[in-house]
Amino acid sequence: MERVRTRVFRNDWSALAPPPLGEWTPDLRVTVVIPARGGQRRLDLALASLAVQTYPDRLLEVVVVDIHTAPPLRLPAVRPRHCRLVRAPEGVWGAGYARALGAHTSTGDILLWMDADMVACPEFVEAQARWHHTHAETVTLGRVRFADTGPADPADVIARARTRTLHDTLETGRHHEWVEHLLRDSGDLRDADHLGFHAYVGAAAGLRRSLYEAAGGVDPDLDLGQDTEFGYRLWQAGAVMVPERAATAWHVGRATTVRTRLPSERFRTEVLAELMPHPHVYREPLPAHRRRVPLVHAVVDVSGAPYDLVRGCVDRILDSAETDLGLTLVADWEGAGSETAHPCGPHLDLRLVQANYLRDPRVSFASSVPRTGFPSPFLLRVPVAWGLGQVAISRMLASAERARAGITELFPATSPTRDAGVRLWRTRALARALRVRRDGEDLGDVVAELHGRYRIHAGEETLTDLSLYRSVPPPPRPSPDSRPPLADEAATGNTACPDHEPERAPQPRGPRRFGAWLRALRGRPGRPGDHR
Repeated sequence: MERVRTRVFRNDWSALAPPPLGEWTPDLRVTVVIPARGGQRRLDLALASLAVQTYPDRLLEVVVVDIHTAPPLRLPAVRPRHCRLVRAPEGVWGAGYARALGAHTSTGDILLWMDADMVACPEFVEAQARWHHTHAETVTLGRVRFADTGPADPADVIARARTRTLHDTLETGRHHEWVEHLLRDSGDLRDADHLGFHAYVGAAAGLRRSLYEAAGGVDPDLDLGQDTEFGYRLWQAGAVMVPERAATAWHVGRATTVRTRLPSERFRTEVLAELMPHPHVYREPLPAHRRRVPLVHAVVDVSGAPYDLVRGCVDRILDSAETDLGLTLVADWEGAGSETAHPCGPHLDLRLVQANYLRDPRVSFASSVPRTGFPSPFLLRVPVAWGLGQVAISRMLASAERARAGITELFPATSPTRDAGVRLWRTRALARALRVRRDGEDLGDVVAELHGRYRIHAGEETLTDLSLYRSVPPPPRPSPDSRPPLADEAATGNTACPDHEPERAPQPRGPRRFGAWLRALRGRPGRPGDHR
């Protein structure tokens, strides 16, 4: 993802100043991706509307992805100058795969999505592209409307577009109810909360290719709900979502519930909830083992830490009241597991840690600290010397959501420094801060400038300094044995580790030794013949 200059607070896109329509000179190439299955007549109308765009045709490319139409779709005579048809391979279906394929086979700096049954206004491309020229983090949301009937043919589309009468012909006032409700309640997303991504509709949206790749692209395996899931990931990647009402496109033909409503509640709770911790109401009924993307991605750097200290920190995180989390332990795991590592060398503690948590599905191992929690909404950085109370993570999450903070810091009440404690980073704020931070700037201060900061002073029961005592008793370590190695040990070179006492051969317990033990147990004096 490329760096940006302008700092946008949360999603307040009013800080950006795109050029007025028709009064600027673009230089970025735009690719419009159109998934299509059947509907040759409607596709002809869609391509005709793209042939009369105000955006320069030398910078405009249209890619139509045919999803197994029989007979196959064809490109009409009236179409943009740079337009081509790509056919989906056998065995794959859905708009998600088609959008991913179109993006993969294209070269535009800006990607715009459009459905094959839509007719776009002449400013559809330009109105969105001007935002992407201004700020690389923007995701433009075109204005989607529904029309029962449309122009008679491509020539009618071009004539009405040139006379600016498309709106008079197609506008019926029907739209996505949930989108308009969200825009109305959030000031056109300027004051959107963590659910602002719900305004994203892939039928008429645009973004920079760099942001598309940073968010991981459209999931080709999702035939339904791919727009919602991709919008969620764009939000976590730090996108600034901008409703662009000048970019209007109309669905032509009777609207169906698939086009006008969110995916069914069952689909949201059974499929999307595995990939999206937000909204919480969809995630709550889902069993913990099916939560593929956790709400919180916790990270503990355990390099050089003794085994008992790691156990004290990690066990507290895993026993937290907040169960929607995953944990990454960071250390040189490859070095610890190499064949040359001495069983009693400096990597012994790491090998014990890995053996202890290897079977826990919530725990993973990494050699470096992740930069963000993506695609999880939160990244929790816990120093290995701190132990969290059972409700500490839940308290930090509640505070972060209530204050909409980009960084939430938990400090011990007696801490004299700002760096002592635990930090909960909002992923979208952290991702954006990494793209705007200048050399020498503190990352926490940049996140606070972009999304706000919230601080909590914790008592001993909430945040414990584990370095003051051992929370998990270590195994006993007797002093090194000063005796010379036994003859057979010297011959084979199999001497004991310095921190462990060598095993001794068990002494046989004969009848005399057993009798003496039994007398001591009963507290009776021995009698003649009791050992015979």
